[in-house]
Amino acid sequence: MVPDWKANTVLISDILPSRHPEIVRQLEGILQEHGIPLVIVPDTADIWIRDAAPVQVSDGEFAQFVYRPDYLRGGYEHLITGPEAFNGFPFINRVERSELVIDGGNIVGVPGTAILTDKVFRENPDRSRSEIEDELRRLLRAERLIFIPKEPYDSIAHVDGMVRFINDTTLVVNDYSTVDPNFGNRLRASLERRRLEIELLPYQPERRRFDGIESATGNYVNYLRVGNLIIVPSYGMPQDVEAIRILNRLCPEATVVPVPCLNLAREGGVLQCVTWTVRVRERKD
Repeated sequence: MVPDWKANTVLISDILPSRHPEIVRQLEGILQEHGIPLVIVPDTADIWIRDAAPVQVSDGEFAQFVYRPDYLRGGYEHLITGPEAFNGFPFINRVERSELVIDGGNIVGVPGTAILTDKVFRENPDRSRSEIEDELRRLLRAERLIFIPKEPYDSIAHVDGMVRFINDTTLVVNDYSTVDPNFGNRLRASLERRRLEIELLPYQPERRRFDGIESATGNYVNYLRVGNLIIVPSYGMPQDVEAIRILNRLCPEATVVPVPCLNLAREGGVLQCVTWTVRVRERKD
C-alpha cells in the first residue's frame, strides 16, 4: 500500500463544498499553500469518499472493494457511491476488483502491512477467514495482516478512526484510558504483539448520535495527511492543543495545521473520511 506520507494529491466529493463550504475553503487554502492539488470527484452520492474509493497499492495500481456497508442498508442505499465515480482518472492505470465488502475507511497500511477491524469477517459471511485473508494479502500486497477489535459502541467500525501509521513501525492510537480502559488495553496488547510502537493521541468522544450514527467529535486520529502536511481536526476543546503538540513531536518533518471540524464530526467522520489521498507520478516528457 502507498502510505499517506507518500501521497501528493487530495480528492473530495462534489457534495462536500455545498455541505461544508468553510472546511473546503480552508482545505483549499492550506493545500494550495503547500502546492498540493485538490481535485473534485463528480457524481458522488455522499461526502464520505474514502469509503467508496479504491485503495492505492502502488503507483497507478489500485484495489477496489465493494462499498455496501451494513449501516446504509434498509433505506440509505441512495448514499452509496458506486465504483464508476472513480473511472477515468488519468493516474489510475489498473484496478483490480474484489467482491469483498470493505469500506475504504477500514483499511490503513504501509508497504507490506495492513490493519483492519474484525468487522470485515462479519461483512463477508460467505467467505472463510482464510479466504478473506488470502485475498487481502494479494490485493493489498501485504504479507502481514493485522485484525483489531472494533470499538464495542461504534456501528461504523472503521480502523482509521482508531489507529494510523505515522511511519512503517509506529502507530498513533486513540487514548481510551478515560473512555474504555479495558478495551484500550486489549487493543494496545494486540498491536504490541505485532512489534508495533504505540503513541497515544487524545480521545474525548462526545457520546452522542446524529441520525443513528455516533459523533466523531473528539477524534484526532482521523486527520488528513498528504506528504509532509498533516491537517488535524479541532473542536474547540483543550485536547486540540495536545493533539497538535503530539503530532508535531512525532512528525518533526511535517507541518501540522488545525481545521475546525465540529459540525462535520457530528455527522460521524472527520478529515480522513472526506478525503481520498493518492500518489500521482509526475509525467516525464
